[in-house]
Amino acid sequence: MNPKGNQENQNLRRLRVTPTTPDSRLIENRESRFPRAVAMAIDDAQEVMNDLYREEAEYGDGICAFMVMKEQFEGGVENQPMSLKKGTIHHTKCRQYISYFKKRLLDLPSEPNEPKEKITREIQKMEEALQWAEDYHNGNDPVIPRWANSWRDQLGK
Repeated sequence: MNPKGNQENQNLRRLRVTPTTPDSRLIENRESRFPRAVAMAIDDAQEVMNDLYREEAEYGDGICAFMVMKEQFEGGVENQPMSLKKGTIHHTKCRQYISYFKKRLLDLPSEPNEPKEKITREIQKMEEALQWAEDYHNGNDPVIPRWANSWRDQLGK
């Protein structure tokens, strides 16, 4: 056995933050080990993903993006979105998540690529939801994003 190899393995660690839902999982193989800085960056992003995906959601899949659409649908055309959860309007939360994730993408190393791909998809979903809500607010009949089709009935479709 190579002593240097053993030392390198000792500097690797498992992820500490457990995903709350399968969809929020940034790394599929939870037994993977990473250098400390990489593991910490992934754990930080996983905490935010856990906040983004709610367990046992009442609306859609529980993500902020769907709530943006649902709140605008309930608010109606040319009206402000209607809060459905404790006075929260998810439009602002989505913008904050997008900003956070764009910064986090710069902090994550190029490998593993899995977290970056998933975070990029989440940014895209939130941007699509914000655009859908704006179009709906303006009186258009926007197409429901593909990722939200399973819950189209909650948007009157």
